[in-house]
Amino acid sequence: MYAFPTFNISEIVRIYSIEPAGTNFIRAWQGHRKERKWFLVNSGSFEFKTIPLADTQYSIEEGRKTWYLHSCVQQVLAIPAGYLNGFRALEDESRLLVFSDFDLEASKFDHIRYSLDDIPWISQR
Repeated sequence: MYAFPTFNISEIVRIYSIEPAGTNFIRAWQGHRKERKWFLVNSGSFEFKTIPLADTQYSIEEGRKTWYLHSCVQQVLAIPAGYLNGFRALEDESRLLVFSDFDLEASKFDHIRYSLDDIPWISQR
């Protein structure tokens, strides 16, 4: 995780925004073998989870990590290549800015997805 003032945007080729429908909506699990992503909470707060791709074949609990980010603390969560990620808003009207080092076309060929049926969310709050 980076503090926002130290976040280097020189590798970013795509930026987009996500505003989940509510706090009960979980967007998980998606990942990339090569693409990297960075998340900045623009409004509200989020719970994020990551799992190394290799762990989907073994124990998904071992490599799972959880972060809580809030818009009042300007931090950027970096998700390296080779990880699945998921998130859910903790407050209504929460918004994320997402930064990627791949354009949309390249990202489509590197995309990996699992459902919540494949890998349960397991909230810790």
